[in-house]
Amino acid sequence: MPDNVGEMFYYGEVPWHEKGRKLTQPATAREAIKAGGLDWRVRLVPIRTDEAEPREITRRRAVVRDDLEPGDPRAVVGVVYPDFRPLQNREAVEVFDTLLGRGQRLYHTGGYLGNGEVIWLLAKLPASITVAAGDVVEPYMLLTNSHDGTIAIDFRLTTVRVVCQNTLALAMRKKQSSHVFKRAHKISPENLEVEAEKFYQFCVRASADLETNFRAMHSLPFGRDQLASLVADLLPLPRPPARLQSDATIRKQYETRIEKVEETRKSIATVFAQGVSNGFKILPAEETLWGALNAVTAFVDHKQEINGDRYAHILFGSGANLKERAYELAVAQLSKN
Repeated sequence: MPDNVGEMFYYGEVPWHEKGRKLTQPATAREAIKAGGLDWRVRLVPIRTDEAEPREITRRRAVVRDDLEPGDPRAVVGVVYPDFRPLQNREAVEVFDTLLGRGQRLYHTGGYLGNGEVIWLLAKLPASITVAAGDVVEPYMLLTNSHDGTIAIDFRLTTVRVVCQNTLALAMRKKQSSHVFKRAHKISPENLEVEAEKFYQFCVRASADLETNFRAMHSLPFGRDQLASLVADLLPLPRPPARLQSDATIRKQYETRIEKVEETRKSIATVFAQGVSNGFKILPAEETLWGALNAVTAFVDHKQEINGDRYAHILFGSGANLKERAYELAVAQLSKN
């Protein structure tokens, strides 16, 4: 997945306010396509070898943007299997909008990563979640789709904590349901719309469950020693490799990995105890399970050192995965009390 934002728009300060085109009000679906630079289509084209007598590579196809001139290095956004079925940007947005608003102004951010390999839209859901006095969480629905096959067609429930803009994409997996809706690039837009509608109704009902969980986390005392235990589960130390003692290079690599994990654990503990002040002020967390979860999300969103674009990291990449795992551990902690 690309680690940089190509084009995007945003409204207000949710979730971030230093990238892309600023809007004075939430966008409609049609406006979101324009403002996010998504008004283009892709097509599959054959791939041939660069030889004196070119041969077609039958097991792969190139995914090419139709709005860019032939030869433009940005035009090819992916190489996929022949049965890959592109979901055009407009088709994806229309399905999304049918679920959410049918022309209403709901879209707070959207755009694409890289040259268009991955596109996204973030739409606000109607009801807010009040965790405690002055602590409100806004639920959103996130659409992502890839034209390079790196991720499936994906709708998921996402929350933004207003007081600090911590963002958490929720994927509470259960036997019969999930907060994540994923489909391979073989489904038709018509079937996608039917299945996505069922998922949307599930997400609306799930907001009540989220409020229950968040409030329970807020009510559960959780000190620094308990945070250390949770973070140890979140970031386990790597197992020693077989040739640890006999190979100096392997030993050095292992020691470096250990140091990185320990530094990350320490940084999260620092955010929990002291907050964040490097360009974005976040107060120390309250010593509750809710505070522990938000220490992890604040670390990822505002402090973690990364290579590439922070927005892509926290909403789609490894940062999003780390926060999702932290939430799962927090929910498991609730069941123990």
